Amino acid sequence: MDPRLQNECQRAADGGLLHGAVLAAGTGDSLCVLEAWGLAAVLPEPVPMQTDAIFDVASVTKAVATASACAVCIDEGLLDPEAPATEYLPGIGQFGSTSMRVKELATHTSGFDNRKFDRLEPGAMLQAMIETPAQWAPGTRFEYSCRNYVVLSRIVETGTGQGLAEFCRQRLFAPLGMADTAFGPLAGNLERVVPTGLEPGIISDEQARRATDAVGNAGLFTTAADLALLCQTILRGGDAVLGPRSLSWLRNPCTPVGLPRRSFGWDMRTVAESPCRPPRLSDRAIGHSGWTGQSVWIDPERNRFTIVLTNRTHQPGLKDNYVASKQFRSRAADLLIEAISEVP
Repeated sequence: MDPRLQNECQRAADGGLLHGAVLAAGTGDSLCVLEAWGLAAVLPEPVPMQTDAIFDVASVTKAVATASACAVCIDEGLLDPEAPATEYLPGIGQFGSTSMRVKELATHTSGFDNRKFDRLEPGAMLQAMIETPAQWAPGTRFEYSCRNYVVLSRIVETGTGQGLAEFCRQRLFAPLGMADTAFGPLAGNLERVVPTGLEPGIISDEQARRATDAVGNAGLFTTAADLALLCQTILRGGDAVLGPRSLSWLRNPCTPVGLPRRSFGWDMRTVAESPCRPPRLSDRAIGHSGWTGQSVWIDPERNRFTIVLTNRTHQPGLKDNYVASKQFRSRAADLLIEAISEVP
């Protein structure tokens, strides 16, 4: 591992932000860096971090699974991001008589707030997340809301006739070779799962854990190497899994002028707005973070991707380390980009 990156990880550990990390970087054609640092677990006994460690990536699920599943539907003509969402899923709670569009769900500009529904029974929870009226007119306000991606996952399921987990496995993960990627709760490979504060393989997000089936806001488990395969597909401009039409939505901003820049499923905000964004990336870079301490960034202009996966929520030395963890992941990703700066 590059000494500067190793020192950055050690400072983060000393500051109570993590105990270990897996870091990866590359281009559309090459995985240039795949490194493990520190410990995957400290309790009940120390376990060294390995490069094939499996992480609960929390909200990275939104981009990697749900937005990608929508992208497959876009390519197949099953989904139009500009269409009213109720064309695909009647009963969505609207703000007055104004219909939210599919792309407004994907960019968190639908008008949904981020209230939680996990105290309800699973069926009632899902129904409430779909039917509770929006709080604002669509396209007028950015409000990060897990509800948006639960609704998007139900749109995928309604349009394809498959559950989200199975659709993603058949149409995304298996074709791309993402063999260690699946929705939880997991039943196998638990010795490789990095703990989050719960038993290995149990979903950390309360709403996704409460649901009886996969929902689109969280719940995905994966590895850095698997994530790299999706990053490379997006950098290369598509293949048999994701085509040019859907990649245009994934890679380009589609929020109204004046609202935070996001593509269909991915964050495109500035460093000032998004603390985990690496400053070395171009304005075209897309990324996403996860509550458990994860970041993925993809830069089509510079043909680079970076992945930083940590165990932020496992026995943290600093309890309130959420923002500081994002800032560490930004610095680490910058060092990864610098480490592969000579790669064509």
